[in-house]
Amino acid sequence: MVFNPLPGLEWAWDIVAFIISFILILMLVQINAAIEKSGKLSTVVTRKVIHTFAAPVWAVSWLLFSGGVFSRWLAMVVPLLFVIQFIAIGTGKMQNENFVRSMSRSGDPRELLGGTLYYAFMMVVIGILWFYVPPDGNLANATPLAMVVFGCLAGGDGFADVIGRKYGGDRKFGIGGAEKTLAGVVGMFIGSFLFSFVLVFLFSIEVAAFSVVDLILPIVVVSLVATIVEAITPKGLDNLTISIAAIVMVLLLPYLGLFWPFPMFSLF
Repeated sequence: MVFNPLPGLEWAWDIVAFIISFILILMLVQINAAIEKSGKLSTVVTRKVIHTFAAPVWAVSWLLFSGGVFSRWLAMVVPLLFVIQFIAIGTGKMQNENFVRSMSRSGDPRELLGGTLYYAFMMVVIGILWFYVPPDGNLANATPLAMVVFGCLAGGDGFADVIGRKYGGDRKFGIGGAEKTLAGVVGMFIGSFLFSFVLVFLFSIEVAAFSVVDLILPIVVVSLVATIVEAITPKGLDNLTISIAAIVMVLLLPYLGLFWPFPMFSLF
């Protein structure tokens, strides 16, 4: 069953779970900002650390929620708060040096209105539609879609950049100003598959239907499609295109004869 240490007071525990979830993501940002400020790591590295782990850490925090009627909506407040902050910082309405240090390449606050904002926005959308526990709280109707999509969005794109920079060399390709490398493409696939697999495995401890053995082929297919889409995406749009491609591919899996016996949406 979903975690519920306060029987009869699920709403109260969900507030506690929300606070823990928010603190976990905030700590990820603040720690990376402190490391970048110390000069031990560059902004490029800290930015990708946050990119790689923010969505997965938030998704794993879902296991803290009770699965009650308020769980989904309180969980969604976490990325929504970051969306609001990114807009406020990017438009000059708010100042936050740690956010800018951790999540912008150039140090320009307006950069948070691009890929960083898209990332947080997709977290909100995916969470609302595919929070793994449905409104009735019945785990028999749970879905691992969010785990697979976050694996591609976070782990895949994060690995693509890190491996591409280290092993990609000078031979680059891409459209719309994007600079891709073959090594980065391989990293995208490896990261997508690895993070999706690990996330599904962690949730399978609670939801037996999330069998990683049965889901290996679907994860491979979705990871491959996300990798192809990332490779041809113009600069600055990959957080949107990867998410959308992964979602569409998962929704198409049953029609392609691939194993996916889960609800298409968990909101309804």
